[in-house]
Amino acid sequence: MVRTFLLLPIFFLIMQPAMAVREGTATAMVFIERYTQVGDFGRLALWHEAAAECLTRISVPMNEIAYAYYKKHGYERWTARAEKEAREIQKLHQYHRTRAETAWQQSKTPKSLLDAERENIAKFISTWLPRYPNRFYEFGIYPTFFRKQQALAEQKRNYAKVLRLEADAAEMCAAQYDQIPIANGLKCYGKFRDAYLQHAMHLREFAKRNPMTLPPEIDRGRRISDSLGIQTVPSQQKVDAILQIAKSDARMKAILDSQNEVRAYPSFQGFTWIVSFSNHSRGNLATVIIDAKTLKVLDVCIPSPYGRGL
Repeated sequence: MVRTFLLLPIFFLIMQPAMAVREGTATAMVFIERYTQVGDFGRLALWHEAAAECLTRISVPMNEIAYAYYKKHGYERWTARAEKEAREIQKLHQYHRTRAETAWQQSKTPKSLLDAERENIAKFISTWLPRYPNRFYEFGIYPTFFRKQQALAEQKRNYAKVLRLEADAAEMCAAQYDQIPIANGLKCYGKFRDAYLQHAMHLREFAKRNPMTLPPEIDRGRRISDSLGIQTVPSQQKVDAILQIAKSDARMKAILDSQNEVRAYPSFQGFTWIVSFSNHSRGNLATVIIDAKTLKVLDVCIPSPYGRGL
């Protein structure tokens, strides 16, 4: 059967703020589903706890940063949206904590496996902590809020406001670095925070001059991460290699040979790669989990009607 295969890495998708702010927790669901299927309640409990921890360490501060900005500047609709998001985060946090407690009550998982999984989860969370500020200008609040507000100001030729909005965005990026990776003990991110604060200060200086056009410096924020050596995405060569490993699994071959226009979403999770396959007609086809060190397929989680992961 003739089919089309499309590579759409997760990290290139522009996501709505409410979706993006929970992406770490959503990704933890891959491992929650894996251990649910095999009845490993100890590791299931750990991943429910990890999902809750992602909300506490990442989603809550990101929501609070955005809420404070909307409130300060009188964006009432967006303030209400952030308040709703905060309630949803709290509800989801309680859900994962409750599920973790229930799973612990049924756990017979050996301590050695639990200790190893705790190390994996630590790598997983450390990978997610800087992910949002590293990609601040690519998805989430920057394209869905700041760019829209700037477009409105630019239509009115209010270039000083455009510059102030860009400065606000740079300061928000700095706040994300400060309150997420830096607050959680990750090293070397202070220079990133300071670079964005410096950029914001320069933009405000330009804005005070009431410019008649936008200076080239306005786009520097989107280039700061490159200049500081942040690699926000793996190389295309690495992505292609991981994708080939996933496609080579016999279970995936059977699925891919029977489907058209399959899309693949590979992403690195600190200790493993996950590659999600889907298409328009069937939705999620399978998720392949690949060990980052050995590059061996650890599991293939296949939803109905194909069966369960092995």
